[in-house]
Amino acid sequence: MPPPPGSSWPAAPEGPEGQACGGYAQEQTWAWPLGGARQTPPGGHPALTPDPSVWAWPPPRPVRSKQFACAELPGGESYHRLARTPLFRWWVPPLAVLVFAVLLFFLWVGVMLVMTIVAILGGSGLAPDSVRVGEIAGLAFGLAAIALLIPVTLFVVRVVQWRRAGSLISVEGRVRWRWLARCVFTAAVPVTAGTGLLLLVSGRPPADGPGAVNYGSVEVLAAALLVIALLVPLQSAAEEMTVRGLTMQLVGSLGSPSGDSAFSRVLRSPWPAVLAGGTLFAALYASTHPGNLWTTVSLAVFGLAMAWLTWRTGGLEAAIGLHVVNSLVQFTLCAVQGRLSEVGTGVVIGGGLPLGTNTPMTLALTTAQVGLYLLLVTGLARRGGVSRRSPLTRH
Repeated sequence: MPPPPGSSWPAAPEGPEGQACGGYAQEQTWAWPLGGARQTPPGGHPALTPDPSVWAWPPPRPVRSKQFACAELPGGESYHRLARTPLFRWWVPPLAVLVFAVLLFFLWVGVMLVMTIVAILGGSGLAPDSVRVGEIAGLAFGLAAIALLIPVTLFVVRVVQWRRAGSLISVEGRVRWRWLARCVFTAAVPVTAGTGLLLLVSGRPPADGPGAVNYGSVEVLAAALLVIALLVPLQSAAEEMTVRGLTMQLVGSLGSPSGDSAFSRVLRSPWPAVLAGGTLFAALYASTHPGNLWTTVSLAVFGLAMAWLTWRTGGLEAAIGLHVVNSLVQFTLCAVQGRLSEVGTGVVIGGGLPLGTNTPMTLALTTAQVGLYLLLVTGLARRGGVSRRSPLTRH
C-alpha cells in the first residue's frame, strides 16, 4: 500500500526493518498515529523537516485510542452484517447470548420481586378500590417490563460486542427519525383498513363501545389511554430491537468475510438472519400456546415480513413503525371495549397482529395488511434513497 499523499517517504521502506514489515508487531514499532509519527524512515535517513501531519509507511492498523472505544461500522455492509466488526471473534455471539440470558433472568426476578412487594403492600391487587384501575396498573407494569429490554440489548451490543449501540438500529449507526416518521404515517393506512374490516366482519356491535364499559369515571379510561400512548411505542421498539435486530445481527455475523465455501456464502447471505429473526417470536408463542395454530402462523408471516423489510431498508425503523401503529390500535380497542385483562394472555398479543381470535381470518388479514405495507414502504424507500448498506470506511 503506498504512503498517503504528501508523505516524504518512499513507496516502500528499505533495509531489514522494511523487509520484515509484514508482521503486525513489526509494523507497530514504527507506524504511529498522526502527531507522533517517527520521523526517521527505516532506511536511516531522517526527514529534514519533521512534519507531524505526515504518516509513517505503511499506514498503521486501527489502534484503540480510548479504553472504552468501540469498533466502527463495517463499510459497505448490509444490516444483518453490522456485528461483524474488526473486533469480532468467534466467541462473541455465544457470549452475547449468554449475557443476554443472564440479564433477562435478573430482569424477570426483579419484575417478580416488585410485583410481590406491590401485592403485599396493596392487598390482593394493585388497586383494591377499582378493578379497572388494577388492570391499567398491571398493563403499565407489563409494558414497562418489556420496555426494559431496550437497555439490555444496547448493553449487549455496546459492551459485549464492543460496537456502536446505534448499529443495532440502522446501517447509519443511528435512528433515522424522518424515515421512522414516514413509516409510522404509512402504517396507518393498512392498519386502519384491516382493523375496520375485521370489526365489520366480526359483527362487533357498537354497544360494546365505551358507553357499555363501567370504568367508574372518564379519568380512568383516560389513564388507560395515556398508559398505552406512552408505553406501547417503547414496548414495540424493545421487541423489534430484540427479536429482529439483535437476533438478525447475531446470525448475520457468523459468516466469515474471507470464506469461499458454500457454507460461508450462505451464512453471509441475509436469508438465515431473516429466517431466524422472523420466526423466533412465533416459535416462543407456539411453545406457550400450542393450540393456537392460526395465531402462530400469523406471527410467523408478520415476523418474516418485518425481518425482510429490516434488511431491505437497512434498519429497524420500518418494522417499528408498523409494530407501534398496530399495537396502539389493538390496545386502544381493548381499553375502549373493557378487555384489558386479555392483554398478554394469548388472546391479545402485543406483537402487531390485527385484533381478533385464533381463526383463519386473523391470518388472512395479517397477510393482506403486511403485504400492503411492504408495497408502500419499499416504494417509499426506493424513491427516498434510503440507505441499505453502511457508509464505506474512509481512511
